[in-house]
Amino acid sequence: LMSNLKKVLLTLICLIFSTSNLLAENKVAYIDLDKILINTEAGKSLFKQLNNLEKLKLENLKNEEKKLKEEENKILSSKNILTNEEYIKKVNTFKKKIPVYQKRKKSIIDGLQKKRNTEVLRFLKMTNPLIESIMEKYSIDILIEKKNIFIAKSNTDITNIIIDDINKNIKNFEIEK
Repeated sequence: LMSNLKKVLLTLICLIFSTSNLLAENKVAYIDLDKILINTEAGKSLFKQLNNLEKLKLENLKNEEKKLKEEENKILSSKNILTNEEYIKKVNTFKKKIPVYQKRKKSIIDGLQKKRNTEVLRFLKMTNPLIESIMEKYSIDILIEKKNIFIAKSNTDITNIIIDDINKNIKNFEIEK
């Protein structure tokens, strides 16, 4: 009987301590990272630079593809002029260029995506101290990204406060070359 009483008492004490932790209030807020990236001056600068880089690389690919098309047309138009052996030789040489171009194109596109991801992460790491400072100022314990919220009161959205702070403290963002 005494051991059962000890078990019940111990269970009751554990229950009291665990519920007191549940009642401790954590202040929660949320942010919209997409809005921060699009509406801060540094974020705009980041995407402008990335878009210019992508435009340049894709334009180069387009020019390379255009040259391949011209070469293909030149080979096709010379079919009647060349001997069959010469024609087949030129076609085979040309066919070898296509997979090389496709591999290069895939590599460039993958590289551009990786660059975009890396630079966005770098931007977010740069803004982390500012966000942490705002969390401290407003006694926020937990910060959640808006995409992960089903429903919340709009007064828990601190996105605009963060945008203002980033605009005050980070004027420009340079992508790494």
